[in-house]
Amino acid sequence: MRLLHVFEHERDAVRLKDALFVEGIEASVRDGRDGDSWQLLVHDDEQIDRAKELLARFEEAPDDPLFAAREKEARAQRKATEREEAKSRHREERARKLIDQSKAPGLLTIGFIGFSVGLYFLTEAKPEIGRALMMQPLGYVTPGGFELDVQATLMRPFETGEVWRFVAGTFLHGSLLHLGFNCLWLYSLGTLVERQHGALRFFVAMFLLGIASELAEVLITAHPSIGLSGNVYGLFGFLWMRGKYDPTYPYRIPRSTVMWMMVWYVLCFTGFMPIANGAHTAGLVLGGLVGFGTSGYLRRRSMRPGA
Repeated sequence: MRLLHVFEHERDAVRLKDALFVEGIEASVRDGRDGDSWQLLVHDDEQIDRAKELLARFEEAPDDPLFAAREKEARAQRKATEREEAKSRHREERARKLIDQSKAPGLLTIGFIGFSVGLYFLTEAKPEIGRALMMQPLGYVTPGGFELDVQATLMRPFETGEVWRFVAGTFLHGSLLHLGFNCLWLYSLGTLVERQHGALRFFVAMFLLGIASELAEVLITAHPSIGLSGNVYGLFGFLWMRGKYDPTYPYRIPRSTVMWMMVWYVLCFTGFMPIANGAHTAGLVLGGLVGFGTSGYLRRRSMRPGA
């Protein structure tokens, strides 16, 4: 920072400072040591020669219309800069708020997890409660053995008025590992969906994903499924597709997470452990379709020139 000139009047110092500002030369005005003068300082030493040229013109003709115009232009530029800075602060605050919200657990998400954990220990103590909640596979005896009847299995809850069986199995789990795995993913993915779209939509999504997963598993294998994994894959599919095709969506599923979830999805088909692949597939497909459909990608593409 270098001293450019000392002025007797603050007005002159400010006027030349504005002219320098428009020329891209940062400067500032401060009181002189004697209290009766004003110092004009240039911030960048490399710009001092250009500043001296403008100073010489100002001393020769301080009333030159050029300086009045520069003063007006400087005010306009500063106002524009202030507005842009205000917008930038607003965007930063909004982004920070979204980040904070995404870190804070959703209350409904915690409720689902708490219900699943409580139900697990309850059914461990009294297995008959689990049997009373989940879908019951039905069938008939043939000369070749017992054959499962998909239609009878699906219709029985309607006949008995126990339609809640279609979704109750979502919250049942066969082991602590099964429970822990699903709850961890629900905590992560469910919180994002709940915070972004609200508790009501999240509740409806969980309800529909649970039913779709149960129906798919029964239709494919004739056996009911248990666990939150179909819901987890549904939430994953939604966030993956929505973030991929909607540039305004605040969340993006990391590529490493996508790879991990899809590798696990494929490995489950190898049969190394009893996994409800039908439920996984139904959740993934339904969630992905909803995420893609609500992204606005097709609408934007149809509006492109030549589309």
